[in-house]
Amino acid sequence: MTDLGIAMERMEQLKESIDIGYLCICAAFVLLMQVGFAFLEGGCLRYKDMQSIMLKIFMNTCVTIIIWWLVGYGIAFGSDSKEFVGSSVYVGFDMKNSKHLAEFAFQTAVASAATSIVSGGAAGRMTYIGYFILSVVFSSVIYPFCAHWGFGNGWLMKLGYHDYAGSGTIHASAGMGALMTTMLLKPRNQRFNPKYAEHFEPNNPIYITLACLSLWVCWCFFNGGSSLGIANGASVFMSRAIMNTFIAGASGALTVFFIYYLMNIDQGNRYSLVMICNGNLAGLVAITGPCDNVDAWAAFVIGILGGMMMVFANRVLFNLQIDDPVDAISIHFACGMLGANLVSWFDMDTGIVYGKGGYQFAVQMLGSFIYIGWSAIIHLITLLFIEKIGFLRVTLEEEYEGLDPATMGCCAYEMVEQQQ
Repeated sequence: MTDLGIAMERMEQLKESIDIGYLCICAAFVLLMQVGFAFLEGGCLRYKDMQSIMLKIFMNTCVTIIIWWLVGYGIAFGSDSKEFVGSSVYVGFDMKNSKHLAEFAFQTAVASAATSIVSGGAAGRMTYIGYFILSVVFSSVIYPFCAHWGFGNGWLMKLGYHDYAGSGTIHASAGMGALMTTMLLKPRNQRFNPKYAEHFEPNNPIYITLACLSLWVCWCFFNGGSSLGIANGASVFMSRAIMNTFIAGASGALTVFFIYYLMNIDQGNRYSLVMICNGNLAGLVAITGPCDNVDAWAAFVIGILGGMMMVFANRVLFNLQIDDPVDAISIHFACGMLGANLVSWFDMDTGIVYGKGGYQFAVQMLGSFIYIGWSAIIHLITLLFIEKIGFLRVTLEEEYEGLDPATMGCCAYEMVEQQQ
């Protein structure tokens, strides 16, 4: 081999090493999102249910990692078989190089985050065994197929469906899981009785805020890491994804801040720390799908639309008396559907705003309905099975006492009334 050939080979090795290092860092930060989900959801619940939801998130993280090593990664990203399901790299076989191992770590961390979204629908009233079964099914059947169709060179991807980091593939499908879960569990006891409204207020807005800010940081690695590297031109998509993640998260938060203020301008609670955090998350979910190929002004608009969608969905769910303890449905399902379909409007190559026609719109709509339909059907079957075997909902006594003292013997911390 000539000196030039050796130099070229070493250059390619260096590029691959840079990609692998970058992807491993992204994987670690995406896994760190579980800390954000734990404190976000824990802060939204009653103080005597905090440990229970954190246990569910910790448990579904461990479940997802094992399941993805066994079958999930193979279904999602194994070699294609009739465009429907992957057919290799089960139980880690055939992972022949470091790049493959790094991609496994990143995609498994992403799958763990997706599974934690469903936990919002189970908050405060689902048994641990029931949620364990649900986590196994979501991480082995529901999400891996969605990932293969949209990310893993499956049939939707070949039709032209574009969902860069997963507004529809991840957030809408998992958000639908949260919706199905909370509907079958039914509302927490006395949740919609005005007399007990204050009992269901978030117990710790500080936890929620710190969790939201940490999620925003990790979201940059979530969206940016979807480039799967930074060499050979991928850095353009990575940097644009991160920039748009900054902008949409900010515009979503500010939108909800002002909407809430205007809706409560004559009230004592015209500002809400929790709602500005929800607006931030709504903007982040909405930009996740189109983040790689939209202009900065479009990211700003997408964040605004995400914030508006979250507020609208939140009110609809409350009026229908659907108990969404951590706003998982209004944030992930509603804004995930929105983000997946805004690709067809704002994508710089195929968007309607740029005069490129409606084909992309049709494909994005098809993908969105396929994802929510698949998720709804499998979740319904699984939840009915869990109910049949008696592990769906905790007893009324356990719910009244609080899942922490009823199942763990103590609360995360004690609430003490100060004497005047």
